[in-house]
Parts: sequence; C-alpha cells; structure tokens
Amino acid sequence: MKTAFLITKHELFGSVLEIKDTAEELKRRGYKRCVILDSSLSSFVKWYSVLSSSGIVTVPGLREGYEYWIAKNESGFRELLVRTIHDSENLINIKGKPRNLDSSSKNPIWECRYLDHQSERFRVYTSLGSSTEEADYSLPDEKLYHEIEEDLAELLSRLPKEFHLQKIDHVFPVRASPEEFSSLLRRTLESKKLESSYSERLNRELSVIISKDIQDYFMTVSKIVEIAKNNNCWIGPGRGSAVGSLVSYLLGITRIDPVEEELFFERFLSLKRNDPPDIDLDVDDKSRQKLLNKLGEYFGHDCFCLISTASTFSFKGAAREIGRKLGVDGQRVSRLIEWSKEGQRFPYAFENDVDMKQLFEMSKLVVGLYSGFSIHAAGVILSGIPLTGLIPLNSNDGLAVSLWDMDSLRIVGFQKIDLLGLKNLSFLKEMTKGREPWDYPTNDSKTYETLGRGYTSAVFQLEAPFATRVVRSVKPVSLRDLSIAIALNRPGPIKSGVTERFLRLSRTPSEIEKIRRKVPVLAETGGLLVYQEQVLKIAASMLSLEADDGELLRRAISKKEKEAVDGLLRSSPGYSELQPDRREKLYSFLVNFAGYAFNKSHSLSYAMIAYWLAYFKANHPEIFYPLILAELPRNSLPRAVAEIRDQGLKLCAGKEASQSSGCVSLSIPGLLKNHELRPVPVEDSFFTFVRNNRSKYQARDLERLIKSGYLDGFGERNELLKKMNDALMGIDPELKSIRAVFGYKEESQEKNERDTLIDRAMMELEVLGFNLTEIEPPDLSRVATDFEITTALACLRTGIAPYRRVDYMGKSFITDGRSFIEISNQVPIQGYVLFKSGRPFEMKERIMEVNRVFFGPIEGKYLTDAARIENVVVRTGTAQKVIQKAKPLDTDADEIIWK
Repeated sequence: MKTAFLITKHELFGSVLEIKDTAEELKRRGYKRCVILDSSLSSFVKWYSVLSSSGIVTVPGLREGYEYWIAKNESGFRELLVRTIHDSENLINIKGKPRNLDSSSKNPIWECRYLDHQSERFRVYTSLGSSTEEADYSLPDEKLYHEIEEDLAELLSRLPKEFHLQKIDHVFPVRASPEEFSSLLRRTLESKKLESSYSERLNRELSVIISKDIQDYFMTVSKIVEIAKNNNCWIGPGRGSAVGSLVSYLLGITRIDPVEEELFFERFLSLKRNDPPDIDLDVDDKSRQKLLNKLGEYFGHDCFCLISTASTFSFKGAAREIGRKLGVDGQRVSRLIEWSKEGQRFPYAFENDVDMKQLFEMSKLVVGLYSGFSIHAAGVILSGIPLTGLIPLNSNDGLAVSLWDMDSLRIVGFQKIDLLGLKNLSFLKEMTKGREPWDYPTNDSKTYETLGRGYTSAVFQLEAPFATRVVRSVKPVSLRDLSIAIALNRPGPIKSGVTERFLRLSRTPSEIEKIRRKVPVLAETGGLLVYQEQVLKIAASMLSLEADDGELLRRAISKKEKEAVDGLLRSSPGYSELQPDRREKLYSFLVNFAGYAFNKSHSLSYAMIAYWLAYFKANHPEIFYPLILAELPRNSLPRAVAEIRDQGLKLCAGKEASQSSGCVSLSIPGLLKNHELRPVPVEDSFFTFVRNNRSKYQARDLERLIKSGYLDGFGERNELLKKMNDALMGIDPELKSIRAVFGYKEESQEKNERDTLIDRAMMELEVLGFNLTEIEPPDLSRVATDFEITTALACLRTGIAPYRRVDYMGKSFITDGRSFIEISNQVPIQGYVLFKSGRPFEMKERIMEVNRVFFGPIEGKYLTDAARIENVVVRTGTAQKVIQKAKPLDTDADEIIWK
C-alpha cells in the first residue's frame, strides 16, 4: 500500500498541511494509507475522519525528536493515548533522522509537512517558531517514492492494512434509571402544586428524554448546579433553548417557567431530530475556577477534564508577528494593517516600499495557520469512567485537559458541557451580597422607567448604542417587553428589517393594536415575527403541524433548504386548506422572516439578568455605580458618570453615602487601582503622607493621586504638584524654614497658586477618565435644543444641545459644565452641537432653523409645541408632511436637518 508519513499543521510552526487539500492530493497521487506522526495525538481524530472517508487508511503515530512510534492496532493506539511508550508488540518503533533529512539514515520515513505549492508558506510559517531543520518536506513524487520504496518495504509490511477509530460510549457520572428519573420529576412537580397542564407537559418531555436514553445527562448537569450552589458559585437563570424544558426547570437547571412563558420543548429536543441535548450554564466569572476545582474533586480528577482549543493567525496577528521578526517599526505595521483593511488589498501608499510589500505577502501566507493552543473558554467533559486511555490528556493548574478539541471529542462520541464565566453575574452577586434574585417578582416600575429613559450603561445586553435606542423605543413595563428588546437587538431581526419596523411602529401604538387584533398569533411582538418560537405557533395554528414538525420547518427555513420547506408545507393539513393567495403570502412571510428570528428562551433568561442589574441601578445607585465604575473600561466611564448626574445624583469622593443623601460615593484609590490606600488619607500633612508611602509610589503615581483630588485635604493641587519632588526626596518644607535661622539662604516664598474649577476638572479627566468637579454651564438660549450634553451622553440620544468650549494643555473639549467631551476639530467658543446616538456630529454657533425628520408616521401625543424655527417632518413613502412649530417629546428624530 502506497503510504505517506504526515506531520500535520497541529505541529505548531512545523507544518502547513491542511486536511482537505492533503486528502485530495493523496487521493490524486494514489496513496492508500497515511501515518500521522505529530508530537501529540491532537490532530488524529479530524485527519482520520476526513482521510478514511476518502478511502485512505489512517494510522496513528507519535514522534519525539527523531524517534517514532506507530500503532499496529487499537491496543497500540491506547498505549499511545496514555503515552506509556515502551517496547510493545502493539507498537512499531523507529529511530533516526527521517530519510529527507539524512539520505544515509536507516530510518526510511519521509516526513511530509507541506504540499508542492506550499513551500513558501512553510518557509515563512516555520521562521516564526523554533528552528526546523531545512529539508525537502514535500510529498515524494513517483520517482522519489520508487527510490525509497525498497527501504520502506519492511516497515510497510508491519503497518496495519486497516485501522478503525472506535466510537466511545460516553457514560455520564450521575446515573438514573428511567423509573427513578420519572419518579424524581413527578415528586418535584407535585411539591410545586401546579395545574394539570404541567403534568401533561412533563409526560411529553419525559417520553422524549427516556426514548433517547439521555436522562443521565440531565442528572449530571443538575448535579453541577447543585455543587455550584453548595459552594456559593452562582449559576445564571438559564441560557439557550434548554430554558424551554420543564424538566430543566424542575431540576433547578433553569429558573424560567417554560409553561407560563409559552416556550417550546421541541426547540430543545425532539424525537424527529438526532441532535443531542445541549445545556450551557452561565457561572459568575469570579467563581468559575473554584467550580472547576470542585467538580474535579467531586467526580474525580480522572473523570473530569477541560478542552483544548487552537487559535489561528489573522492578518493583523500575522503582520505584527512577522513585522517583529523582520524588525519593521510597529507604527508602520499598524498603518499596513489599517490601510490594507486587514489584508484585503495592498495599500497604494506603500506601492514603492519593497519591505512593506514583502511583509504584506508573507502575512497573507500565514493567515489561518495555528498561532498557539489554549483552553476552551467554556467546555468541560464529565465521565462516569476514567478518561485516561480514552482520550489524550495534558494538565493545567492541576486539572486534566483533553488534547482533542471539541470537534474531535464530538466525533468520537463525547458530549461537552459548557460552563461560561459571566462577569455580569459576578456584579449582581456582589450587589445582592450573594442572595440569588431569580425567584423574586420582576415588576418594579422604577426599574423599567430607568431602562425606558435609556440609562443602560453597564446593563447586560442593553448598553450598546443601538440596544439603547431599541429599549428606549420599546419602553418596557414587564420582563417580556425587556426580552423583546433584547431579541430585537440581535443580528437576525436587525438584518431582516423587523427591528427597524418595530421601532417605527412604536411611534404609533394605535397601529400596533390594530395589527395585534389582526394577527393574534404574533400579538406579543406587535404583529412582527421576532421569536423562533412564533414560527412553531404559526405552524400549529395555521398549518395544523405538530410542534416537532414546526421546529423542523423553522430549521429548514433558517438553513434555506427549499425542498425540505416545500415538503413540510405540502404535508401540513392547514396549508392545503388555505386559499392560493393566502398560501402565497404565508409562504413569503415565513421564508423572508422566520430564518432571522431569535430564541425567546434565551432572550427571556438574559432579560432577567438585565432586569436585576437595572433594578439596582434604579433603586440602589449607591451600590450599583461604585461597583461598576471600578470595573468598567476607561472609555465607558464618562457615560456612566453622565447617567449619575442626569438622574439628579451627586458624585462624592471619599465620603460614605446612603440612599437618602442622593450621593454616589466613589473610592478614588479604587478607581486608580491603588486598593491598599484608605478612602481618605489619615496623615496630617502632605509630607507625612509621602514619607509613609514613598516606597510604594513613584512620581507618576503621586502625581495621579494629586490630580485625582485624593490629596485635596493637604492644599491646592497646583501647589502640591510643585512640592511633590521635594517631598519624594524627603525635604520637609518646615525644616527649610529652620535652616534659615542658621544663616542658610532661603528662596523667597512664591504666592500660592489657587486651582480653578477648570484646572481641577481637567486634572480629574486626565487621571480618572471623567470629572468630579463641575464648572459654569454655557450661557446660551435653550430654544430649539433637545437636552443638555450630559443627557445626550447618558442616554445616547440624537438631538441638539448647547455647549461651551474649554481649551486646556493643547486639548479642546465641549461641555455643559457637568460632562466633558474631547474634540479634535476647531469649533466656536460656544454654540450648539448635534448629537447622533450620543456622539457629537456637527457644531454651529447659532441655530436658524431645525427640521426633525421621522421616517414613518408618529402620533400627536409624541409631539409638543416648539419655537417658530422648529418643524417636524414626517416622511411616509414619497409623501412628506411638515408640522410647523413642533418638536418630539422624549422621542428622537431619525434625522435632523438644521441651519
């Protein structure tokens, strides 16, 4: 059998062989067998899967330096898996350099690491790693293979003529018989005293789960949740379609009642589909590692493992790495990345630059190859039997790690469970002092009012500009409304146009009510198809399809499988009974929108997390904001601070604040990441403070503390900055005065320089990312404006605000006295600024006329009287209506045209 010996691209910086291309080339050249000889078994499953389906016998092997072990049979493969490599009747052992490195070597193996057309790619890629000995690593051509075939004969005769990778029967560690499983759930249901519909639903779910023999999976996931709870590790209220399962709800895996919320189990599992259950769990990110350790302890470290994953080079990563190797200046590399649009085309600006052209071409070659290996962010494997000998393992921080990635594990029969670290759960856990809120009512009107106004910074799923626009339009009053807002912000509904349609309809509530009465099956979402579950409702009510078939229809539409869609529709009793015109409309409606809908189970669960974060923002800002401000990235801080001010709250640094004081207390040391400092200095002088902390801080650190206002108790900031160097050198200003008594000449005392409010605000902005100090607002008329800059920033609004310009240390800012935004272009000293979604777009010194344009109708209750220079323009199709001396009330225009 003609045999190739391959080193795959899993050999980091040692090969560029891709599975598909290599399989095609091997088949074209008549190879019947190949041996995989990486330094680990990481790649074997994927290569075996593709090559064996191409009719090529694929044999596992391992390489360590110039020593090779090849499995003769399945027992040999098991020995390779545990790496108990020694002389064995199940292994072939070969030593010495391969033939393509040493023509006189007794080792007949010819290593292949690239195909003929990949030699340059191989050269560039291997140059990024440790040195690979230069040689011809291409696949031997007919002549060369014939020359080495005689030496290969003895080895080839010992290689297996066939090799079959056996599927593994994944045994979960927590087991229950069908009877035990059913009895447990029925007892749980009875204890909740729910109506009979729940019992019918449970029986239906149990019949599917037991028929698929997957009850052990549910029991194992339930045990994970129990272990997490016992160790104070928070699990979120649910994630994905598993939230539609009553069994998951009764086992405590999810916290949303699927019957009450009209969720479909069939979205999750069905006898008509072969896909396994997939339950993902969100874990508060600060406790995730603790939970992993506890799982290892409980189930046994030999029955629990993490999963490895590979990262690949993007053009950006490749250019930076190769640029470093070539010694190209980092700024030039950055320009290449930006100007080439990350490798899409070579920039004209570098047309005559040979070095940059070389860097561009080399970077393009490396894109898609592995840059490193790490651990999957979420996936774990739990087994009822030891994993050693079943899969190749490594270790990381005391936990086993599968060298097979999640796709390889799936191919051999394992099912991973995802435990995803979620920072927002950690925030919420700290806010509630560890008390889970999932079972409490979600009907606080102040919370929904806060979200409806656009105060969404640091609120899970809702903080982005478009999400904020959506939630301001939806104006939620219930968890279901909040779920709709989250679903509308997903790519599917946005791409289909459903979201934009919903936003425009929100301005005409009477029209929404008409649509709801006309299309009751979509009443929940204003007559628009937002949720995937609504496809199943349509399938049941209009097509007389069972939920299983409704889900098959939804999936076929989503995958654009026209034949499957047509077949399901033809077989449905309701479809054939429809009039031809209605049938055509329904078909068009489903095909155009059903494939873009979002999972209601998922959005409801995430709406619950968003609700409780917003609850603390609305009702306990003194808890919410100090915690969030210490964690937010610097570019998100100005908006959060603007929110505080826009709600009428004050910022207090170094003071204890209570809810009644209307003050949000901030820890300046915490914001500066100097957690060892007290909220307020305890020393009696600046010199004493510096002396006590000199070993901890350098000049730059002390400067930041001064500019932040932390040391304001010791004097004016400008004065402290002057004294800083003396203090760091240990020169006490009082001792300088004493020296004068003994005749030493002393410099004349300068007049103390007082800080201006602008000085202080600018210093704070520099070191904290936002200002604590406020200055005088612009002295301008508010006629024709919509709001102040602080409101625009807080709620990401579109509209006009007055501003004054502040210039400081070569930088320019616009401000309303409370919030500052840096600008790059020169603008009038004061005037008006047009914001678009919270960003300054255009500035004018005065306003002559404002036309606020709406694309689509708007009801009169959303408009109010305005100045004579203000108009509302309503464009519907080709028609246009101008309403003079009017402006929108708490609703942003789609476009603003001003003079």
